[in-house]
Amino acid sequence: MPKETSRRDFLRTAAGAGAVLALISGKSPELFGESTPGEDTATEAEKYGIVMANLPYEEAGLDPWISEKTVRLHYFKHHRGYYSMLRAFIHSHPEYQRQTLEDLIRNYQGKVLLDETIFEVAVLLYNHNWYWPSLSPTGGGTPKGKIGQLITVGYGSYDTFRTAFIEESMKLGVGWVWVVRDGEEVKVYRSDYHDTPLLKGYDPLLAVDVWEHAYYLDYENDRKKYVEAVLDHLLNWTYAEKMLITASSGK
Repeated sequence: MPKETSRRDFLRTAAGAGAVLALISGKSPELFGESTPGEDTATEAEKYGIVMANLPYEEAGLDPWISEKTVRLHYFKHHRGYYSMLRAFIHSHPEYQRQTLEDLIRNYQGKVLLDETIFEVAVLLYNHNWYWPSLSPTGGGTPKGKIGQLITVGYGSYDTFRTAFIEESMKLGVGWVWVVRDGEEVKVYRSDYHDTPLLKGYDPLLAVDVWEHAYYLDYENDRKKYVEAVLDHLLNWTYAEKMLITASSGK
């Protein structure tokens, strides 16, 4: 099939998925198994890690810092939309099968037409899979443990790290701000649009989505207030510590 035709097919699939996802965006995680575009592709895609991260708390679990309405829109429409589109197209195009989500990101960066779209949607799915476990109803504040020690070594203090994180978030049009492991260091990494630490060889530890759909309903244009709320009340340092141990062990 010519690449041009494939890309048109992809966009039609995306539009169809978006229309259906708008209707189901209010459903709860326990209903996630109901049929959606690409649902029949689950066996092949999920076998190789094309999965959508489970929401690790109730939809209202991040209130009052991130509202239930925002979580529902973000998770069930935006995140699930990328997941459904990618699975549906992997099912229809054998050349993309038998690859992990990480493979799709590494193999198709800088390509054109359908390859480019596969890469972009794979990055969006991968980054969103990091976002939800990076938040916790009991998170935020100064980290303890090994990660807290490494932040102090790298930045001098948590307050300096916090300032750097906020500053990086304000430099973006759309994108993500991460806590990553770079060798023996823990640092802030800013990734715009369709970028991810995976492409730089960093080990992700935490991700904060600063696209408008992550905060606009709650904070309107005040991104800084949203990022401060995440840092002070939601950032899941327990998860980061676990990911740091995993990265350090080479697993």
